[in-house]
Amino acid sequence: MDKGIVMQSVRKGRAPFVPRARLMLILGEQLITDEVAAISELVKNSYDADAPKVVVTLHRVSEPDVGCIIIRDNGNGMTLDTVLSGWLELGTLSKVRDPGQQPRLSEGRDEKKRVCLGEKGIGRLAVHKLGRQTELVTRRAGSSSETKLTIDWDVFTEGNFLKDVEVDWEETQPSVFTGQDEDKFTEGTQIKITRLQRTWTREMLVRVKRSLWAMKSPFAELSDFDIDLKIDDRLAPELDLPDLSDLVKKATYVFDAEVDDTGLISYEYQFQRQDLGELLQPHKKRVTMDLRHGEHFADERKPVCGPFRMRLYSWDLTPMDQRAVFGDASTYKEMIEPNTGVKVFRDGFRVLPYGSRDDDWLGMDLARIRQFELRLSRNQVIAAIEISSKNNPDLVDKSDREGLIDNEAFKDFRTLVKNALTQFEADRYPDRREVKRITGRIRDVDRDRTVFGRNMVFLSKAIAEQPKLDPETKAQIRAIMSEARQAFDSILTEREEPLLVASSIGLTYMMPTHEVRRDIHEAMKVLRSIRDSRTSMPQQLESAISLLKQADRTVGGIAKLMQKSKDDESFQLEKSAKSAKDLMRYRMERNTIDCQLEVRTSKVVTGSDRLITIMLLNFLDNSIYWLLRMRPEERKIKMVVDSFDSGSILVVSDSGPGFGQDGIMTVTLPFFTRKPDGMGLGLYIANRIAGMSGATLKLLSAKDMPGLLPGANIAVTFPASRSAK
Repeated sequence: MDKGIVMQSVRKGRAPFVPRARLMLILGEQLITDEVAAISELVKNSYDADAPKVVVTLHRVSEPDVGCIIIRDNGNGMTLDTVLSGWLELGTLSKVRDPGQQPRLSEGRDEKKRVCLGEKGIGRLAVHKLGRQTELVTRRAGSSSETKLTIDWDVFTEGNFLKDVEVDWEETQPSVFTGQDEDKFTEGTQIKITRLQRTWTREMLVRVKRSLWAMKSPFAELSDFDIDLKIDDRLAPELDLPDLSDLVKKATYVFDAEVDDTGLISYEYQFQRQDLGELLQPHKKRVTMDLRHGEHFADERKPVCGPFRMRLYSWDLTPMDQRAVFGDASTYKEMIEPNTGVKVFRDGFRVLPYGSRDDDWLGMDLARIRQFELRLSRNQVIAAIEISSKNNPDLVDKSDREGLIDNEAFKDFRTLVKNALTQFEADRYPDRREVKRITGRIRDVDRDRTVFGRNMVFLSKAIAEQPKLDPETKAQIRAIMSEARQAFDSILTEREEPLLVASSIGLTYMMPTHEVRRDIHEAMKVLRSIRDSRTSMPQQLESAISLLKQADRTVGGIAKLMQKSKDDESFQLEKSAKSAKDLMRYRMERNTIDCQLEVRTSKVVTGSDRLITIMLLNFLDNSIYWLLRMRPEERKIKMVVDSFDSGSILVVSDSGPGFGQDGIMTVTLPFFTRKPDGMGLGLYIANRIAGMSGATLKLLSAKDMPGLLPGANIAVTFPASRSAK
């Protein structure tokens, strides 16, 4: 065809989509996950109708061809016009949010309006998920008649167009809502489903019982809505559902938090183990902090999700702990475990599938595998996160009711929840270690040294007080004891030191090598651009050379750290500080962090220059991480070398959020971290390195030393015996 010829239309017009009747079946089958979710959807409709009570009856559902399901409420009910123009209208606008994204409210009884749970206008299709025949009977409050609607879903499979399929309705004298039955309902809606799609199993009956019990938040004020489940079936499970409000009172670890619309969390953490008595007293702490981090909330961006509340209750799961808390181990297995997980509730109602057994939406189980000591698995916690439609308008249900749409609001919400969970895990960790120590389930190298040394002193005194031993024998015994003590210390050191050195090198090299890879990748991009353009670009070449020089300097610094040196040498403390600063220089420049080295008094100390440098790299890495929460102009680090108590001190000070209420004994515990993805080994290894050099780690405040910044201030101090002027 000649490209110059333009096609002229012969005819034109407009045409609508024409849905087949089978579309109704597809929507019902594929948008509703299973029978349990279908019943939950119909119960939510009763809530939206202002019903004080809904009764769900499962009658002989385990028997083929005879079972039926009835959902009956005493809500507002519907008129004939409402049924024909509303209930039969797919995607009805009656529950859609207003233009300002505020949720619709119910009509309200006694002036108590409810936030409507439904929005899509398709939840009623859940009836087809349950059975092939539906009978709806409804009576409006004050009406003298009932409306009955009958739907045979098999008609929708015969290849008809949707517009050609009609359903039967009739208006009759009241026969269902007469106030004569046991519930005495005089108005409301009843949906009866027959010709069930599936024969129910006992497992399905157990799930629907637990699901309806768990639909309402155990902490929300929903006393005006009651769900009554009646199972009239030979497989009806004998399942006593617990009162969570009583169970959680026995929780060992409790976390009650409010997160506002800026990402600021205010929480109370509580620990209690009454069986441990005076060994470990119950205690509480209150904390306020910013949950945002620059990696997700760049330039102090506010969260899109809005405010929410979290309540978490956790227990230790060894049989010993279960017996101590509950009196027996079976209570956890029968009452706690089936209800564990982190569930989400909106306006008091469960948002599925979050917190279900097959839904690890926060990645808790995988995190626990990676960091067994610190992280919580789902079966250790009962948790409720409460959001509202009004304050979280962008947290919107997916059409298939399988969770919330994965938009920016949900990403912010999940990130803040994970960060809050990290704070709970961090506060719980020292208490859990102490419980394990008291109950003899943890070993500590320093404690072993102390106990061994104390026992040796007692033995030495006992020998000295023995009148039957002559001086020569006593001297021989003391010499043997001294050799034993030296051998004990030597064995511990020999086993510990290589592990600490290897671990610290492995952790620390990851920091600057990341910058090296970035520099090399950037240089390669520039060089490829020059190659592809086939023209001379002096400025771009200089840029590539500069990037490669940076990478070369970083690799050179790493190579020096890898060189074996004496572990007891004399070196200038500021030399280690300068080496660490140079290795992190480009990373700090990229993140607009101003780092200054202030040598107030030049100090020479004895130890390992290499290991002290590695330790300082860890301090700087921590500072960089937390400074990303601050505005670029507020990101500052100061390294100070000075005298201290006749010895020497090197402080890494920053303008970040600081250590809060955590002390040095806590932050140097192995695996302790407040980073959601942190390993919790950096400061533990740093503390061991300091000890190997005869030094001590301290946490300082800005008041402890002139010129320190207001954030985190961590110092390594060398005694006079390890320092020289």
